[in-house]
Amino acid sequence: MQKVIRGNNTYPLDSSASDLGGYPYGSIFTRLANPNIQWEVSTQANIGLDFGLFGHKLTGTIDYFSKVTDNILLQVTPTDPIVPVSSYWTNIPNMEIRNNGVEIALDYNNTINKDFSYNIGGNISITKNEVVNSPYQILTTGATQGSGQAGATINGVLNGEAIGTFYVQEFTGIGQDGLNQFADINNDGEILDDDRIVAGNALPDYIYAFYLNFNYKKFDLGLNFNGAGGNKIYNHVAMSSFNKGNLANSFNTTDRAVEYLDESATNSNLVSTRYLEDGDFLRLNNATLAYNFTPEALGLGDSIKNLRLSITGQNLFVITDYSGFDPEINTEVLVGGIQTFGIDYYSYPKSRTILLSLNVEF
Repeated sequence: MQKVIRGNNTYPLDSSASDLGGYPYGSIFTRLANPNIQWEVSTQANIGLDFGLFGHKLTGTIDYFSKVTDNILLQVTPTDPIVPVSSYWTNIPNMEIRNNGVEIALDYNNTINKDFSYNIGGNISITKNEVVNSPYQILTTGATQGSGQAGATINGVLNGEAIGTFYVQEFTGIGQDGLNQFADINNDGEILDDDRIVAGNALPDYIYAFYLNFNYKKFDLGLNFNGAGGNKIYNHVAMSSFNKGNLANSFNTTDRAVEYLDESATNSNLVSTRYLEDGDFLRLNNATLAYNFTPEALGLGDSIKNLRLSITGQNLFVITDYSGFDPEINTEVLVGGIQTFGIDYYSYPKSRTILLSLNVEF
């Protein structure tokens, strides 16, 4: 659709000059039509095994999956430099996104005696993601934000790599001039964009969860854990705020600003492996300890059927080497219509909750 822009008002292109109070300043395209656009197509195959052993004390499932998505729909930049819009939506022929992996779930329950029983179990998903036949060097899925940083690529879609692959320069330290030093990958004597490397991926190689439930007389205890591994996180917060320049300007920062004592206060905050960290973590997601009273013993048997007192904690601790607030975090932004992955940009961390409850059944 074409529109006419005049002042703060927008009019259809066929509006007369009298409707506009004079001749329009110009017309613009807001979007290009693409009559050939189609849905993406996903094909998936699964092979699974369900089993029960030892009198069904041990049960589980094992699944192998393979999913291929093609006819990929992307917002791309036109190759023709003379076009009315900066980007448009189209299908990319032959480009595929492949996911394959294994999911395993196990559960074991056992009764020791009339006073004590337990069950433990968990699941793990191991996935490989790969982009195939992409005609682009990189489709940016994550870019820097903030003053003096906007637009620099952090990660994206590269052919032969997973979605959210970090494609950055390799930081090697601070030079004698107090400035950043980066690896000259192609040995041409210059540090340019073609010296960037594949430095990891925002998608975990595996995600997992496990639980432990115990029952002893009137007490019961339940613990639920979850975690992930094999992924990287780009600490955009550290790049923007925890640097020597902020310290020199008397802004609040952390001891990371003096990680390199010889670093100059004028050193630029550039995208590199300096701010790329391991995202592996293990979290105690939920823990509940409860006691089930006997109403009859309290003299309440005539009016109350069940009485249960419990205390529940959520997000009680996280084991991780990531230096930010929370490794299970991501900035919710889009770049070119593609979701950003694995970038921590002033995201609010998860809260820790302690809940005391009394459940009464009449």
